[in-house]
Amino acid sequence: MSILIAILVLGLIITIHELGHFIVAKIFKVPVREFSIGMGPRIYSKVIKNTRVSIKALPIGGSCAMIGEDDAGSGDFTHVEGAIIDDEGLYDFEGVKFTKEEVENNNYSAIAPYKKFFICLAGPLMNFILAFSLSFILVANIGYDVPIISSVADGSAATEAKPNALMKGDEITSLSIPGESEEIISYRDLALFMQLNNDDIVNNNYPLVITYKRNYNILKTVVYPKLDEEQNRTIIGISFEDLYKKPKGIVETASFALKEFYFYIKTTVMSLRMLIRGKLGAKDVSGPVGTVAVMGSVISEANKFSFMSAVLTIITMTVLISANLGVMNLLPIPALDGGRIVFAVIEMIIGRPINKDFEAFANTITMVLLLMFMMWIFGMDIYKILTGTLIK
Repeated sequence: MSILIAILVLGLIITIHELGHFIVAKIFKVPVREFSIGMGPRIYSKVIKNTRVSIKALPIGGSCAMIGEDDAGSGDFTHVEGAIIDDEGLYDFEGVKFTKEEVENNNYSAIAPYKKFFICLAGPLMNFILAFSLSFILVANIGYDVPIISSVADGSAATEAKPNALMKGDEITSLSIPGESEEIISYRDLALFMQLNNDDIVNNNYPLVITYKRNYNILKTVVYPKLDEEQNRTIIGISFEDLYKKPKGIVETASFALKEFYFYIKTTVMSLRMLIRGKLGAKDVSGPVGTVAVMGSVISEANKFSFMSAVLTIITMTVLISANLGVMNLLPIPALDGGRIVFAVIEMIIGRPINKDFEAFANTITMVLLLMFMMWIFGMDIYKILTGTLIK
């Protein structure tokens, strides 16, 4: 059951993404021949307001098939492929009919670049809206983890900090090591920073500069984290226990929700940066198979406590994955939304369309590379599942 829920959640996130493209395409009157929920063969299909809406067998993914989309190098449909010209001169795609003018002059490839920009942006934007909305629900129910120290271990690195030892009640506001600095909004920011930079701190004995708030004063101190040899990780010696602050009113809830949403965006960006720098490797990357497996495991564990715990866990995972999908799709890589946005901006700047052969070539090559990468990730997910190294 947990695995099925995870699959449905992943499918919902992708469908919401495609829904963003669909809504804006409709606003700009771009012909959309099919909007699909799921992938694979159709199990239900109906033409609604001149777009075929389909539910497909596999509950992962979705699509928004715009006419002319493949002229930019991707998509599954050309202007007339699969269409029948009826007695009225309309292009008939299985009951979805468009005039010659719609097909030739208002297809995705022919519209103004600013329209392409907003159509492509709408998918990631919907993911961000979903992530923020669910963050609001999370914060309203469990609050926000403020980074206020609840206890300091005797003899820990925190007590030996110079010029000031850290104390209970101090609120951490930023951390930095040579070459890295991060604003701290929640306890999870601190934990993430320490996790991603653990190897540098361990191998180079880096000092950790901590900026904190004490009695309304902003102070700085330097800590040399101590090594826990058994776990091979550095420890400051401070705890943050039961410090979830419950918001008061809609405005404060929205403010905390924005911080919650920002955390997941930042997590994705920081992880990408660490991956590019080689500080994260294949063992740290998962594709859809690994994501579903991890989600299923986490949901099963949460369900042991209570139904509400499982629901909040599902919401948390949805926020993380939706934010991740939004960020990843905005990367300026051809074949992704970000790449198409870049092409649209270039068209706006130069005042003419980009050479379609070049755009198609760039998108096709990139799509092939992305598919190869996804196959590699798929193989790594299967390997980690079979060896028991995916979930520790």
